[in-house]
Amino acid sequence: METVFNILVIGFILLIAYWWANQGLFSAILHLVCVFAAGVLAFATWEPIAGLCLSQDWLVPYAWGVALLLPFAIYLFVLRVAADKLAPDNLNFPQVVNLGAGGAVGLVAAILTVGITLIGIGHTHSTTEIMGVKGVVRTSAAKGQPDLKASPLWVPVHDMTAGVFSWVSEGSMTPTLTSPTLASMQPELGNQSFALVRDTFVKAGKLSRTVATPGSIRLDKAILVGSYALGNLPPMRAYVVDLNLEPGASDFGQGFAISASQLRLIGERRGGVTPIAYPVAWTQPNSGGGRTLYRFDDISNYITAPAGTTSFGVTLIYPAANFPSTPKYLHAMGLRLDFPAIAQESNEQDALAMQRGGRTGSVEVPAGTPTISSDDLVVNDSIMPANANLNNLGAMEVKDTNFLFAGTGEYETGGFQGNKSVVVKGIWAPPNTRVVRLNLSRGSRNSIDFWNDRDKMREEVGEEAELALVDDAGNLYRPIGYLHAIKGGDRRVVINLERAGKFFKIGSYPNLASAGVDDLFALFTPAVGRKIVGVKLGERWVASASLDVPVKN
Repeated sequence: METVFNILVIGFILLIAYWWANQGLFSAILHLVCVFAAGVLAFATWEPIAGLCLSQDWLVPYAWGVALLLPFAIYLFVLRVAADKLAPDNLNFPQVVNLGAGGAVGLVAAILTVGITLIGIGHTHSTTEIMGVKGVVRTSAAKGQPDLKASPLWVPVHDMTAGVFSWVSEGSMTPTLTSPTLASMQPELGNQSFALVRDTFVKAGKLSRTVATPGSIRLDKAILVGSYALGNLPPMRAYVVDLNLEPGASDFGQGFAISASQLRLIGERRGGVTPIAYPVAWTQPNSGGGRTLYRFDDISNYITAPAGTTSFGVTLIYPAANFPSTPKYLHAMGLRLDFPAIAQESNEQDALAMQRGGRTGSVEVPAGTPTISSDDLVVNDSIMPANANLNNLGAMEVKDTNFLFAGTGEYETGGFQGNKSVVVKGIWAPPNTRVVRLNLSRGSRNSIDFWNDRDKMREEVGEEAELALVDDAGNLYRPIGYLHAIKGGDRRVVINLERAGKFFKIGSYPNLASAGVDDLFALFTPAVGRKIVGVKLGERWVASASLDVPVKN
């Protein structure tokens, strides 16, 4: 398949060149000017349009590809129509000139067109390989780091095109009012498109997230260590960076899988060279509440999170040898994070303190925090009091055949369940997690008031405050949805599941009548073996708890 893809790329280039050779030299020149201008405009507007695409959840995986390819096609179409109107007649040249020179000009236009297309395709969510072609990916030969020799194209038109537009971005097409250029903001664009942006975890043919939603990754702190010893390696100058990861960087609330390729450090461009580094190691929380050091020295090593964790912090270690000055940015899964200024070097003890993180393995709930009733925080994987089967799911997806996974469904209370093979068995939870219900009902049937009836806690924190369970290791678990049992009328149960953040905020839940008739439960999937010790709204502790999350029998 690799051979077929390379032949197709070369075939498209030759076909476009042959077409413009037959159209004549003048037409070929006009087309090249249009392609070049459309490319400049497409790259100039690439990032702003990508930002708009990233604001739409369904478009996030394809945002960068769509934001380049669609505008390029529109710009080229408009410019071609304008050129045909302004120059409706061709110029006469000898046939040998039309075929020879026209073909050469058409070849350049073809390389740029196919190159932009491949860059756009390379920034679209897909597997690492495209018809067997990998390009630049992490390999075992490179000890888990990006390998320039992995599997290049025979004719690397994406590299040629990236080189052309990066060059003109610092020359004739340098921005007038701003300083950033394509070369400085998107260095090694060819390598990124084939295929570092897609170089992540693949399981059963399914690719993990390659683009994070805006705001889901935060750079909290960075230091420069003059001498850092990593295992048995010689001491090195290193940048140690704290990142905070939120659900928008996870696989739709099912966990994290982030590779070294997706976390590149970018320095200030000088003399036509942009320093770049990839992390060589990281530390992250472990299931026991401490932190563990791992190395990016194998293609199977990824940043992951303890089961059920929806947000957590990691500490990255980057070699600093290539950076004559403080880096400018950290590119993390399609997001550009400004790198903080570093006034002076830190010592290895500072680095070790960052690696250990702020957690001590235990959590202390503030004194005076009310205790939630054991009836209001329970492990419950079922959909009771609803009954549902695979024939009446509504707008609901299932996983593992009989477990509700995502979407919205409205079901009867009680009633006929149907054959056992089609009965919905419960709500799906990732491996090593369980579904936990938090009672959000209104009135005296709830030990904690989430509705400003008995105190003003919700009013004080605001409707944007995020609801979370906290375990004894300090891990936060945010809601995956809710179950709303409507007691009046025809007694229906609404189950709404969305694992990527829709129901984090307290204001996102259905309003309940002050009479307190209906039951409303927020649903979570904390890790088994942990103890839930409290409930938080934003930064405020609203309840202490003591709920063990057992392994499912």
